Amino acid sequence: MSEKIKVLLADDHPLMTEGLKLTISAWEEFEVVGIASDGQEMVELSMKLNPNLVIADMQMPKISGPEAVRLIKERLPGVHVMAFTTFSDPETVSEAMKAGCDGFLLKVIEPEKLRVSLLSVAGGLHVYDESAMKQMERSLREETEVSFNRREVEILRYICQGMTNTEIADKLHLRPGTVKNMVSLLLSKSGCISRAQLARYATGKGLIK
Repeated sequence: MSEKIKVLLADDHPLMTEGLKLTISAWEEFEVVGIASDGQEMVELSMKLNPNLVIADMQMPKISGPEAVRLIKERLPGVHVMAFTTFSDPETVSEAMKAGCDGFLLKVIEPEKLRVSLLSVAGGLHVYDESAMKQMERSLREETEVSFNRREVEILRYICQGMTNTEIADKLHLRPGTVKNMVSLLLSKSGCISRAQLARYATGKGLIK
């Protein structure tokens, strides 16, 4: 049997963490190694237990969820963090992603979908709640219009086609590093947090037909 995924739970509501612990412990792929009741304890236990995956509420005392995630990512960059919260407003989602969360899920998620999502994040993928992403996209559309030059629109078109930075670089006869920097700029200008969201933003804005 392969080694279990070590999980640290972080939430200031004991009923939530105890229920989540029972659910996750029943899955053979996971082992809950600790429970933190605030942001400071979340950081301390992460350093002590070195989990593979931290499932963290974003609203916690002492140190906020996003700040705790930032500290953990700085000290333990190999640890994956799933934001697990009640709130899906754009500000909460944005703060979680900027802090370095590898995923964002709402607490109303069904158990089996949660299991699959946690396995995906522990495996290095990113998983975001669809309804939360739609809220963020609506918020972005309501913000002040951002202009893009011809080259940026070209890159947006290739992103919408699912191309990697290397593939885009080959198409435009640029270095992959240059494309990577331009994609980062596009994410910053649009306020998006992922390539998938950037693609939806571009089509939603009518930049790409």
